[in-house]
Amino acid sequence: MNFNNSQSIGIRHSIFFTVLSTILISNCAIHPPLNDSVADSDSSKTYDSKAIESFMSGENYTMQGDYAMAVLEYQDALLFDSSSSTIFGAMAKAYINLGKLERGIETLQKALIIDPDDYELREILAQVYYLSGNNKIAELEYLKLIKANTEDLELRYQLAAIYLKNKKLDQAVEVYESIYNSDKTHVKALEKAAEISLVRQQLDKAAHYYDTLIQEYPETVDYYKYRADIALVGNNLPMAVSLYETLIDLAPEDIEIAERYGDLLARSEDAQKARIYLKKIIDGHPDRQPAYISLTLLLARNNEYDSLIVLTDRAMDRFPDQPFFPIMRANLLSSRKQFDAAAQCLVQALVIDSENIQARILLANTWEALKKYTLSDSLYAQIINDNPENEIALNNYAYSLALRGERLDEALTMVEKALKIDPENASYLDTKGWLLYLKGNYKEAKIYIGKALASNAKNAEILEHLGDVLMKLNKPEDARNYYRQALEIDSTNEGLQKKLSD
Repeated sequence: MNFNNSQSIGIRHSIFFTVLSTILISNCAIHPPLNDSVADSDSSKTYDSKAIESFMSGENYTMQGDYAMAVLEYQDALLFDSSSSTIFGAMAKAYINLGKLERGIETLQKALIIDPDDYELREILAQVYYLSGNNKIAELEYLKLIKANTEDLELRYQLAAIYLKNKKLDQAVEVYESIYNSDKTHVKALEKAAEISLVRQQLDKAAHYYDTLIQEYPETVDYYKYRADIALVGNNLPMAVSLYETLIDLAPEDIEIAERYGDLLARSEDAQKARIYLKKIIDGHPDRQPAYISLTLLLARNNEYDSLIVLTDRAMDRFPDQPFFPIMRANLLSSRKQFDAAAQCLVQALVIDSENIQARILLANTWEALKKYTLSDSLYAQIINDNPENEIALNNYAYSLALRGERLDEALTMVEKALKIDPENASYLDTKGWLLYLKGNYKEAKIYIGKALASNAKNAEILEHLGDVLMKLNKPEDARNYYRQALEIDSTNEGLQKKLSD
């Protein structure tokens, strides 16, 4: 059977067919026999004329699409010759066309008992098993077929599809790779192997497949994109940048590729190149958002306050329905302790998107910084009610209560819930430790704050907390050591300066 490449992946849908050529009621198979030792069909066999007459009548009904009448005629033919695999096979096909798959399977099995090496019938049986959901038996049947005809790549596609159904993903990848190795024109097979490997996070294998595809088909844009994604997952930003430089050459007019390249540059060490490139995109495409977003993040990372103010002004005017820019503006203002202006930006973001969780949490933080505790507590409670598994809100609200020394038991319950979601988070560990400190449980507090410090050794607040705990445990020299480390990080902290001077 010949199938073109467009049919190469997935189950063959063309199993329901009629035999249009002249049929001799014999046991000959269309394909080579499964066993080379099987003798040629016995042309000396004589046939009952009534069997031939009923069989041909069944064939006529089949050609007209009247499969119910065809079955009746085939049954009559079998009354006169029950040893013909051809009659059983034709009747099985009629059953299948009627949607009676179980009867079709039963009849095919009878045909294969008579002629176990009929390639065509065994292939139909394998397909019917697949269609009926009996994938384990279908797998065994396809393995037999492939063993008999190793050159039939379509059979391998079928086997790979069944392996996927049976969750044998490694075997499916091996089969797809074998198809490509047998015939390099079957690019889809290697693409499928790469796709499965990528989904399974087998990054080295997926990278190898895409490297092969890039080498063989260097003009195919998508291969570079997927390979760049793999490089990023593997923290190989320079490779991702290099791949996108090739993509820029391949598709210089593709703005999405240009934007992605600009975003990668913004993450790289070459901030100046990224800044120039992203500004060029913005100037050439002022109504597209991605380059604005990438440049905003770059400027924020580099603390370029004035440039960020100018850019967010322009972006907020250009994209009034995008909450990202007022949120970023609020972050910038908060970092400079301009909390009233930050709150205004966050309210603006929530007018655009009232459910934006980032804006809601940041606004609660900002109101807290402004000591508007009634507003911040109310908003935290709303966020947690709407998102009971949001560990950031749980931790932040707990820490806010801890700083005020209020409702410590309730705060402890919230941070413990946050830690169940993310047990290694340094902020959550520190919050729990500080709550334990406030409740007078200094030894256990030291354990949690110590774990937090192990994860985030350069955090001045955690260092100070550990110093406070050690003071309560009568270890003043150790405590001062942590205060000094904290002051090296936060040199303007008057509280630390006072603790060291006492």
